[in-house]
Amino acid sequence: MFENFNEKEKKKFYSLLILMAICVCSLIAISGVETTQEVKSVDNEQNNQNQEIENKEPKNELEEKLKNILSQIKGAGDLDVMITLESSEEIQPAFNTNTTVEETSEKDPQGGERVVKTSNENKTMITSNSNNPVIIKTNEAKIKGVIVVSTGANDPIVKESLYKAVQTALQIEGYQVEVFSK
Repeated sequence: MFENFNEKEKKKFYSLLILMAICVCSLIAISGVETTQEVKSVDNEQNNQNQEIENKEPKNELEEKLKNILSQIKGAGDLDVMITLESSEEIQPAFNTNTTVEETSEKDPQGGERVVKTSNENKTMITSNSNNPVIIKTNEAKIKGVIVVSTGANDPIVKESLYKAVQTALQIEGYQVEVFSK
C-alpha cells in the first residue's frame, strides 16, 4: 500500500495517523468526563431530595406518634394532629480551631506610641473516615404550636385530657395547644 510513497510522505502519513488517534482518544476521554459530571450532578440532586425528605420526617413521625397515643385516650375517637415548628433540628459539628494573636508595639522619637493587634482564626470541620462531619450536639426542633381535631372533643373531660396529654408529651405551654371537635 505504501510502496508508491517516498520516505517523507510515509512520515507525514504516520504523523497524521498518530494525530487522529490522539484526537479520538481525547474525544473519548472528554465524553467520559462529561458523563461522570452528569452522574455526579444527578447524585447530588438525589442527595438533596433525600435530605429534604429526612428534614420532613421527624415532624411527620412526631405527629404520628402523638396521634397514636392520643387515639388511645378513652372517648377521643377519630382524630388528627398538626404540629407547626418554629425552628428545625439544629446539628452542631465539631471543629478544630486555631487562633493566633499578634501584637506589635511601636514608639516614635516624639514620644508617641502605637499598638497594633492582629488576630487570625482558622476553623476546620472534623470529619469521620467516611467524610461525614463529627456531630457534637443535636438540638431538637422547637415546637410553635399543636392542633388536635377529635370526634370526642365535644365532651369537656375528653377535651381536657387531650389538652393535658399534648402538653405533657411535647413539654410545651398551654397557649401552644388547641383542641377542636370534628
